[in-house]
Amino acid sequence: MIAGLWEKANKVSEIGYKLDSLAGIAELVAERLTDNAESGACWTVAEMLRSYGEQLERLSEDIMAIQRIEADKPKGKKK
Repeated sequence: MIAGLWEKANKVSEIGYKLDSLAGIAELVAERLTDNAESGACWTVAEMLRSYGEQLERLSEDIMAIQRIEADKPKGKKK
C-alpha cells in the first residue's frame, strides 16, 4: 500500500476547506464595497478560491479512492 495516502488526502481536503473559508471572507468584503470595480474584483477572487477548493476536494476524494483500492488488494506472501 502507498504509505500515507489517508494523511495526504486529509491535508489536501483541509487546504480546500481553508480556501473555501477565504472565499467567504472575499464575499463579505465584496458585499460591502460600493465601487463596482473593487467589488467585482473581490467576487472574482471569491469564485476562484471556491473553484480551487472544489478541485482540491475532488483530488482528496480521488486519493482516498486509491487508498481504498490499495487497502483492498490481497497481500502477497513475502519470501
